[in-house]
Amino acid sequence: MPATPKPPPVRPREIVAWAMFDFANSGYTTLIVTVAFSVYFTKLVAPGERADFLWGTGILVSNLIVILLAPTVGAMADDTGRKKLFLVGTYLLCVAGSAGLFWVLPGYVALGLTLFIASNVGFSLGENLVAAFLPEISTPANVGRVSGFGWGLGYFGGLLCLALTWPLLSGGFELANLSSLRLVGPVTGAFFLVAALPTFLFLRERAPRRPPRPLGAYARSSFGRLATTARSLRHFSELARFLAVFFVFSCGLSTVIGFAAIYAERTIGFTAGELIGMFLLLQLSAAGGAFLFGWIQDSIGARRTIQMTLVLWLFVSAGAALAATKAMFWGVAIAAGLGIGSLQSASRAMLGLFSPVGKNGEFFGFWGLAGKGAFIVGPFIFGALSSASGSQRMAIGINALFFVAGLIGMAWIDERRGLAAAEAWNAATRVREAEGAGEST
Repeated sequence: MPATPKPPPVRPREIVAWAMFDFANSGYTTLIVTVAFSVYFTKLVAPGERADFLWGTGILVSNLIVILLAPTVGAMADDTGRKKLFLVGTYLLCVAGSAGLFWVLPGYVALGLTLFIASNVGFSLGENLVAAFLPEISTPANVGRVSGFGWGLGYFGGLLCLALTWPLLSGGFELANLSSLRLVGPVTGAFFLVAALPTFLFLRERAPRRPPRPLGAYARSSFGRLATTARSLRHFSELARFLAVFFVFSCGLSTVIGFAAIYAERTIGFTAGELIGMFLLLQLSAAGGAFLFGWIQDSIGARRTIQMTLVLWLFVSAGAALAATKAMFWGVAIAAGLGIGSLQSASRAMLGLFSPVGKNGEFFGFWGLAGKGAFIVGPFIFGALSSASGSQRMAIGINALFFVAGLIGMAWIDERRGLAAAEAWNAATRVREAEGAGEST
């Protein structure tokens, strides 16, 4: 039996093609989750006291579905050696769900929630799958720059998609502008559809491809892989510990992402125009943070980079809680943008360092599980504290404890040991493959 062919070398155009998926899917988070459809749904589709509850329910349900599916989908992608095939499926689900929002009219609550949940599940699963390519197209020496490049490019994708849809939004979220607002979903879907094409054209699959099997066999094998991973947590102890720490500080980060605009409007007194300006500033500073800290990470390591960004988040939290003027909050917004881009990019890069080849999809599925779980827990705690106390300032101050806990937890992460565990697993896999090839000859 011939030896397993050596994976093809990584070309710069592959890295760009991989990063283009971040560029493409950021339009979805910008327009559907944050800026446009969320407001359209709560103001026109489901107006009244239950609007926020229904929108929150949609976010909750979609994240729960992702939590249930992400590890298994990742394991199946690894088992088949066809991550791109799974990525295509999730990408088309998100595109179709976004385009279908055109049919969501005032009062069509069930249809709106169904399409949003479907599109958000597709987006989230795809985000995990494309991240699983990171260890294959980078090395420990440049993983920070590659991850930062993708994350930074993504923010510019969100800005471009916002610019394309701005004429549709300029008429406001009013019934008189309904015909334009309905086009936001299809335009966002089309942007994702076209902008992600370079990923599928130029990014190469490097994981070994196995013969096709029945769907039931894939499912059994995937659960078996998950069980094997659970049994091997002693070997991947640093990775397991990092996922726990990642969940903790992501609770704080997801709260900021989910409530930044609400906090600025309600507590600081920002107008609608100022909120748009703040969002643009956040996108630009977040892109800068992802690029800058990607280079820093390759110089000082992922652990120290994450620690630096967590310290930055402590200052951001204190500044947000104490900001007495809009001018002060603008400064906080710039720092928050730097912290968002750098913390997300560095976390993805560290998981890439700790993930062995052949289990990338599986481990990034767990990464997605931790992130989505944090998106449920963090904002819920903030909302409960804010409602109980009547003070968003107090709630944002308490939210800083997530970053404190994350900073303490990162002190117990051994980056060299985590990288060594991944390399040892890769070496053992190569030995098993060589032995199997020898027995077959």
